[in-house]
Amino acid sequence: MRTLLIFIALALIYMIGKRLWLQSRRRPPGNRELTGKMVQCANCGIFIPQQEALEQDGHYYCSREHRDESKRQS
Repeated sequence: MRTLLIFIALALIYMIGKRLWLQSRRRPPGNRELTGKMVQCANCGIFIPQQEALEQDGHYYCSREHRDESKRQS
């Protein structure tokens, strides 16, 4: 009986370990950190990736609201 419990425990440890190891290898490439230039919003000063920023007249903005607000102030 004791040998059977040890065998079951080892089998469970093996199965869980194998599953965790395979999951860590299957991570999709989208989970990687963004690589690229960071730019600063001309209105609030927050840094955002350049590919997500809105650009107008050589300035970058984090949102349409900040871009429009900056237009109104000019």
